Parts: sequence; structure tokens; C-alpha cells
Amino acid sequence: MISSAPLPSRCDVIVIGAGLAGLACARYLQAGGAAVHVLEAADAVGGRVRTDEIDGFRMDRGFQVLLTAYDEVWRLVDREELRLGVFDPGSLIWTDGALHLLADPFRSPAALSGALRAPVGTLGDKLKVAKLRAELMAMGDERAMDGPQHDTLAELRRRGFGQDFIDTFFRPFLGGVFLDRSLSVPTSLFRYLFRCFAVGDAAIPAGGMGRLSEAIARPLAGCVTLASRVVDLDATSVTTVGGERVEADHVVVATDAADASELSSELSPAWAGTVNAWFAAPRPPVEKPLLVLDGAGDGPVNHLAVVSEVADGLAPEGWSLIAAAGVGAAAADPDGFADRARPQLRSWFGGQVDVWRHLHTHHVPRALPQRDAGRPLEARPLRDARGVYFAGDDREFAAIQGALRSGRRVAEAILAGSRT
Repeated sequence: MISSAPLPSRCDVIVIGAGLAGLACARYLQAGGAAVHVLEAADAVGGRVRTDEIDGFRMDRGFQVLLTAYDEVWRLVDREELRLGVFDPGSLIWTDGALHLLADPFRSPAALSGALRAPVGTLGDKLKVAKLRAELMAMGDERAMDGPQHDTLAELRRRGFGQDFIDTFFRPFLGGVFLDRSLSVPTSLFRYLFRCFAVGDAAIPAGGMGRLSEAIARPLAGCVTLASRVVDLDATSVTTVGGERVEADHVVVATDAADASELSSELSPAWAGTVNAWFAAPRPPVEKPLLVLDGAGDGPVNHLAVVSEVADGLAPEGWSLIAAAGVGAAAADPDGFADRARPQLRSWFGGQVDVWRHLHTHHVPRALPQRDAGRPLEARPLRDARGVYFAGDDREFAAIQGALRSGRRVAEAILAGSRT
């Protein structure tokens, strides 16, 4: 846990925001020899990637996973330090009144016959998944983002997937990834992330996703001031809500896009939100690290996981921790989400749901910034007209990889300028 340091009167670079983009930017600046200081309005680092502890259970702020294919993570963190727990490849899908396992035969060859028999899509749909996977596996990360610019639904239809398979598998799966069951996200982002799922694992660090933020922040100890909100700035100084002023050679705004818009003339993008209800259970309803998807589209739960089956350190001994997440309309109406979810979950798992204890509900209305599907997925400018730098997932693309890459690119630009 990073403690709050005193605010300096001057430094080389001020970074506003201790989310992933701001932490990455500060780490690269620090490694490049710059005297950097981070100001964070909240009481801890992490931004949207934080973990809360309640009654011995550790709950992320919204259902989150780390894709091990994100190479930007391993530039900053030792993988062994995170002690990752990984999901089994494949999903349990609720459709036709039952849960059906749709395994990934490429990652688990023994599951091939079961995957072919699963009543989710046709054999033709599954062969098309294989073809898509092979195409993307043959590409590098950046090339996977190339191609026509339209929405993901149009791309799936262009590739010939049947409507039933789109509704039963792609809508809940990608709806969980993008927090949007309409599949209106840019197809370039779909291709990139689908490739990430194919070449790596979906994982959770021991103790929750907040451990990732803490690991990135640890070398910055003594250079982070918490509970310090910036209300005014220019290219060489910032002023906090308490009237303190810090001068610097460069200023970086690395808050989320909505907060950043208050410190600039830019408009905030549209956002996709999520709601996540956490339940404690005396036994796990699914005794494997699997993602459970609502293939029927009944809602309000879009996807669920027994996260204590995935990673260590999330639940007290003898208990299971269950994350049930909603998107779209469910996220827009979070009040009572846990109560509305119980009948749906009872149909999935039976009467055991009645003894589950509701621990907490996280509502994250600004979870992922949205991009226009028809616009190329290209990075936005690093600086505004005043010379203030900006970093964040909205500057690249809405993912942990995008946030970390954005922070790195800003740091590299500042360091390159200081050497010329």
C-alpha cells in the first residue's frame, strides 16, 4: 500500500492521477531520470483498478480480469509477483434452460468432442471461430487492429456467424469485455482483444486486481500525494483544491476522460458502465475457474464467476466469493441489482442461491470510454494547445493495455524532448 507523501513546491514533471496510465507514465519518467510527482484525488492509487476489502473478502471495483497477452504489463511488473490465478479456457453458457460448457479445444484438446456437441451454435459457427482464431494468431498485435472500420456486429455477420450463435455466445461474452451487448464497438478492438484471449490467459492476481496497481506504484513510494485534487493548471504548474501550487517543467493529466475534460477544453467521451454484485456462499456453485454467460439474454446478470476458484486471497477460508455483473440497462439502474439477480441465478444454480449473502454492489458508471465504430482506432494527440500532456485509455483504446501504453508514450515524448 502506497502512503501519501508531502506535496513538493517544484519537480520536473507533475502527473495528475494515479490510475494505470498515470502510474505507468510516472514509472517511465522516473526510470528516465526525471524528478516526478503524482497527485491523486482519491485515498489510494489505482483509479478504476482498485480492490476493496469487506469482512475478509476482497472485491474489485467491477468485474475485471487481466489478459496475460498485454505486454505493457510485463514491462512494469514481475509476473511472479502477482501470483496469477487463471480462468479455464471456455465458458459455461446458460441457454435452453441449462448450463452448457463451451470449451476451447485449441487450449484444451481433450475438450474437442464436448465443444462440438455443445448446443451453442452450429458446427459451421465453430469452424468459423477456428478460422477467425487462426487468422488473428497469424498476425501481430498491431496488425490485428488493421482492417475495415465498422462495428463488431457487422463484422460477425460479414464472417457468416449465425444469429443464434451471435446472441448466445458473442453478445454475453463480448458484452462482458466491452460492457456493451449491442456489439457496437469498433471491429478493430474486437479483433485485437479476441487475439489476446487466444494467445494468453484471462487472469486475476492473488488478492484482486488492485494488486496490479499497487505493484506498478511500489517504486514510486515517496512520490505520490493522495487526497489531493487539482482544480487548475497550465503547462508548467498546478493548483490544488487547498490552494497549494506546484511548479514543474511539464504537466501530465492522467485522470479518466471525464475528469480530464474539466481540466481542458475537450469534451468527455461517452461511457459504458457496469454494476457488480458480490455474494458470499458456503460452497461454490461452479467448482472450476470458469466464466458463466447469460446466453438467453434474460438478465439482469450478463456474466458471473466464482472468483475465489480463480485466484487466491479473495475469500476467507471455507467461503466462496461470487461476482455477478450486469451491463447496459442493468448498469443504468443499479439500485436493487442484487435482489433482481437472485431469481435469475436461482434458475441457474437452484435453491443454494437463497443462502448466499450479499456483501456489496459496485456501480461503475464510467467504466470504459467508448469510441465511434466508424473511426480508425488511432492514438489521440499527446498534448493540447497549451502544452499540457494527456494520458489515459481514452487516448489509445479502452483496456489495461491501452492505459499503460498511453502512459509510456507520454513519458517517452517528455524524455525525448528533454534530451533535445
